[in-house]
Amino acid sequence: MMLMLLLVSCQTNPGNNALRGRITIWHSWSSAEIVELEAAFDQFEEIHPDVQIVSVNLPEDQFLEELIKAGQAGLGPSLLIGKDEWIRGLAESGLIRPLMPDDFSRLFFNRHNRDLTQYKGQTFGVPLSLAPRALFYNKNLVTEPPDTLEALLLEAADGNQVAFVPRFEEAYWGIQTFGEGLFNEPGKLTLEDSGFAEWLRWLDIAQSAPGVILNVDDQSLLELFASEQIAYYVAAPGSQKLISALIDEENPFEFGVAPLPAGPNGLSGPLLLAETIMFYSFTSPEEKEAANELAIFLVNQQQSIRFMRELNRIPANPSVRVDPRIYPIVSGFAQQATTAVVIPIYLSSELLIAAGNRAYASALSGLLTPTEAVCLFAQEVAAGMEDDDFEIVLPPGCEGSNEQR
Repeated sequence: MMLMLLLVSCQTNPGNNALRGRITIWHSWSSAEIVELEAAFDQFEEIHPDVQIVSVNLPEDQFLEELIKAGQAGLGPSLLIGKDEWIRGLAESGLIRPLMPDDFSRLFFNRHNRDLTQYKGQTFGVPLSLAPRALFYNKNLVTEPPDTLEALLLEAADGNQVAFVPRFEEAYWGIQTFGEGLFNEPGKLTLEDSGFAEWLRWLDIAQSAPGVILNVDDQSLLELFASEQIAYYVAAPGSQKLISALIDEENPFEFGVAPLPAGPNGLSGPLLLAETIMFYSFTSPEEKEAANELAIFLVNQQQSIRFMRELNRIPANPSVRVDPRIYPIVSGFAQQATTAVVIPIYLSSELLIAAGNRAYASALSGLLTPTEAVCLFAQEVAAGMEDDDFEIVLPPGCEGSNEQR
């Protein structure tokens, strides 16, 4: 019964047939993915025959620029499928509208979905699919993937090599295995007891361990995995297609996906990204209503299963059960998503990633100690923050510890 309140049914509802009008939706899905998206649109139009959906596909690297241009000219799409990291800028510029309390059931917005879309107390989107990094492994070489950092090093030393990119976004996942993480308190960047310095220290030791490859050339690491030269590779869901395309057809192998290993303080926590539906601010009431209903339809259980089954997308809808026997790859990422970490929207992800990358590079090159690298990270973030009420809690030994900006 609760599910029926949350999701749109596939059956025709006489009240919903009052929907009418033309709605446009922008996205950057591939040609193979568009087939499934258009099938969902066709089903929606069958349920709501007075609604016409116009789908526009844009290159991902041009999407945001074109959206801003069109939006400022009053020509934005009714809704769009884009990156959750766009929410802050688009909301600040007034180009996307917040959802009203009655637009969507609160049951959809679990902790992660709230964190991915809430900005200044309002909700600015609906997550469609999730994209945490997880552990790819070669099933020809591995029976059971390691579930701890210690076991991972033992596997690597035993010949099952592991590779990943040692940078902030790609390798954030180990921070909370040693501590509380950076974003455990609203309005604060908590570096004291975060585990950041301890994780950098572990990486510094691991990079010299046998069978461990830490390299910023992600394409080369992916190719090593696809050619069976390494057993483990840390990557996001989008790497599935790339790996499959590179596997030798004459000597194929099956790969699996598992949550990243835990550490002394607990489970791994990679950064959580999401493909998110957002809504243009300047639409008619009729268009707004139809756009809301289409978004509800796209994230409902039936469509989430369609995208999971056909495209291996990780559903953001918390009511969707991912059966590991039927969807083993999706299940690995879905399990990882439960412990993943969202960068709060009020923080600049670009600033954090740039400062974080310098911290990783400085610590792993020996230029700075892990503690010094974390202090440098904090100082760079503090200098770039625009919010005077934001607090950075520093570890002992950093200048200006625990000062409010």
